[in-house]
Amino acid sequence: MVYGFLIFWLVIGLAVFFTAMRGGPRGARESLHTENRAGQRAVLAAVTVVFAFGLVVPALVLAFNGADKASVAAGGVHLNAEQQHGRYLFSQSCAVCHTLRAAKSNGMIGPNLDIRLGSQIPTEAGRRELVLNAIAEGRARGLGQMPAQLYQGKDAEAIASFVAAVAGH
Repeated sequence: MVYGFLIFWLVIGLAVFFTAMRGGPRGARESLHTENRAGQRAVLAAVTVVFAFGLVVPALVLAFNGADKASVAAGGVHLNAEQQHGRYLFSQSCAVCHTLRAAKSNGMIGPNLDIRLGSQIPTEAGRRELVLNAIAEGRARGLGQMPAQLYQGKDAEAIASFVAAVAGH
């Protein structure tokens, strides 16, 4: 990746250098129009390569970097596929009300799950059961009311697994 950036800037630097050597932009334009067809094709090919390189390098970085980053949560916790799905579901419905650092949410209505679960319940299994219970039964404490059955089945388990793994980290 670093080499890609170096090559990109090297090509840009060489283009600026050759433009300057031909008498600036005006001289470059004049020489471009007076060159033979082979020279014009070479310039067109060089511009095409630089353009393609500018599209391909960011696409490759995004493609290969996304999968690696998706499995890491706050505090260096590595998430499995179920927990990654739980993080997505949490961000869709739960993040509006709850604060959870790993989901980058700052809700003001529901409890701060980092503090409530992370410090008060020492085991991941205990945190998971509490979250499953809250999703199934709902809660009527604090500033609002969490409705029951927001998620069911595998989705509820995925959210509970995610929250239990990351709360307090």
